[in-house]
Amino acid sequence: MARKNQDNPVFEVFVVLAIVAIVAVTGQVLLHYENQSNAMTGFAVSEQEEEHTSKEFLDIGVEDIVVNPPSPLIGEPFEIRIIVSNQGFADINTPFYVKAELIPNSKDAKPTVLNSAITKLLKPGDTATAVFRIATVTKEGPMRIIATADSTAKLNDQNPSNDMRSKTIILTTQ
Repeated sequence: MARKNQDNPVFEVFVVLAIVAIVAVTGQVLLHYENQSNAMTGFAVSEQEEEHTSKEFLDIGVEDIVVNPPSPLIGEPFEIRIIVSNQGFADINTPFYVKAELIPNSKDAKPTVLNSAITKLLKPGDTATAVFRIATVTKEGPMRIIATADSTAKLNDQNPSNDMRSKTIILTTQ
């Protein structure tokens, strides 16, 4: 009877979800094992610590894009703040560039690309802000902002998936 329940797809889904919950709560890795002599299979918790917390793991990421005022007026200055953070385990002591690409809503207009250098030491968990002051004359409507941390790939970031973030703002005349 017990073997019959183990062949049930619902039982298999339940077991997988239980394993995922255990890994999420404990942070430990489960190892699959098979015992040939008793024809048993199961999972055991690994006693080894993972090596991913190595001091060599470097990761800079765009944490947020803040626009002030949130809906700028055409021709009036506004500010874009790109907040980057050291999300790795190593200090970042090499200067790097943060890029802001402003893409207007017009087919004929070309994107405006701005760069700002981040020169301060960033320990793991620290943030830095690149500030751009903008006054734009374009058509009313949406404008996309694409922020890129380490736009020149100087740092050899080991997790490039968080290096870019975008935000769309609405430019108005009133």
